[in-house]
Amino acid sequence: MKVVLFVLMAIIAVSFAATNFVDHRSGHIVIKPTESQNSKLFLKGSAFDKVSLKNINDVQVSNIITHVMGLLPLNNEEVSGLPAASIFNKPKLNLFFSVESVSSDDLVNSKIFNSESMISIEKTFTPQDLISELTTIVTGVTPNVHGIVSSNWINPTTGHKVHAYEKSTQSSAANIAYLANASFNGKSMIISSSADKKSASATGIHTGVSSLYKDADIYTYSVRPSGSVLPIFGSNGNDKLSLTNNQVETIIYSKEFQQFILPAGWKATFSRGIFTIVDEKGNVNKIDFDQHETGSFLTELVSVFNIVKTIKTNEHFKALAADSIPDFISFDFASISRVRESQGANSDAFKFALALVEQTIQSTITQLSGVYGDRVACEIVALAPKHAFTEEQIEKLESIVGEHTHDITETLPHIYVLPESSEKVDDICQQIQSSIPSELSAQCFIHTLPVSFLQDASGSAPAPTQTPVPSDSDSSASGENPIIATQNTNRIAAFQIFLFFPIVFALFIGGGILYIMKISFTAQSDTLLYRSSQRQY
Repeated sequence: MKVVLFVLMAIIAVSFAATNFVDHRSGHIVIKPTESQNSKLFLKGSAFDKVSLKNINDVQVSNIITHVMGLLPLNNEEVSGLPAASIFNKPKLNLFFSVESVSSDDLVNSKIFNSESMISIEKTFTPQDLISELTTIVTGVTPNVHGIVSSNWINPTTGHKVHAYEKSTQSSAANIAYLANASFNGKSMIISSSADKKSASATGIHTGVSSLYKDADIYTYSVRPSGSVLPIFGSNGNDKLSLTNNQVETIIYSKEFQQFILPAGWKATFSRGIFTIVDEKGNVNKIDFDQHETGSFLTELVSVFNIVKTIKTNEHFKALAADSIPDFISFDFASISRVRESQGANSDAFKFALALVEQTIQSTITQLSGVYGDRVACEIVALAPKHAFTEEQIEKLESIVGEHTHDITETLPHIYVLPESSEKVDDICQQIQSSIPSELSAQCFIHTLPVSFLQDASGSAPAPTQTPVPSDSDSSASGENPIIATQNTNRIAAFQIFLFFPIVFALFIGGGILYIMKISFTAQSDTLLYRSSQRQY
């Protein structure tokens, strides 16, 4: 019995670690804070009137959305307390907003993000990278399934830096947008927009998938460094909502845009690239359109305004909104995180920016509710800021890892050991675990090495390039579609794990029965087995 319990506990421990680890993507060592903030979820619309949730796991958020949209769930996680979804009054539009790097303290005086309707999103994996967390929320699975371990990572065996949602590094799991599009045969309108390309890709539909629906209305946009709003993918007529720099500036000048983003009583002027805002108390804040961080923030707001206006006025989009097929529109406010990082959470610039985002969300809900006849379900996710490592913490880690790792200031919370130092991973990890500050903890992983690496005749690993570049071979050495390859690997792993469970279970039950019956192997003993046989006394 003790052996069986030990095996079961080992399996559970391995399963827990697997939710944090992706071979050839995760760091050899992952540093995580012992205490971290949870992201927050806010539900708006009549579809959520009877919901009284206070806590929910990150993998369960997608199930709330699929529930109200009448779609099959993306996982087997159950969410208790959800209202019955009526097939006769199903929302025609699901609006999904995500606001990056917003803490609970930032929302104290908020009208939309009020504490009464706040739902805490409990973490099922660590560390919490914003792109990885957003991907988990919209796919309903942890990074060991969808494969997006961070915004970017380093292939441990090649030294190449790889960016999420580029080329072969798409998510390996279906998200809500894909599910809605596939469920309704490509007839749903799917729109995703963000200042960050990775965020827009996380909530939108991937390039390879969108090619399956040549006539589908799929639009995924991001803000380019120039300030324009352009499609991430150039197929499927995705230029219908794009904007040039001149068009963006023209919209900023317009009274209609200013009314869309400004809270009641606020005023704004735009002159020589400076957007000057005055709140109802007379406080003034200036946003420089020509500066990258603030310019991206303004352009992101312009993108939301333009999409909403286009849906209201353009005949093509009006027809899509009027049909009976549910649509899925997502807006990710990624640029506000840059304002927070550069100006600080207590700065007037960040407070003004958050107020503009809140008003933009409210205006979007109000105006699209008019288009869709108030049949709109809305979810707002406030993604908690990522853990900021202090200089003292970084210096302490650097003193331990020495020259055996890539630049940890670029890779934290992941630490990648150089290929030529792969034999020292265990020693480095033990040193970190014994010397790390109390507010941090470390988890260690072992990566499998490719055959070519193991058979290196020289006996030494190739050194990484000074300026790592993405490589298609990082995700699929055989050239197989990475999504299919990952799915096959997951199926094999799942088969092996779940094949083992019945064997252990059968042994456990069999041993228990034998113990209870106290069977004797002596044929002349008066046992239940002996008495139930055909032998005569």
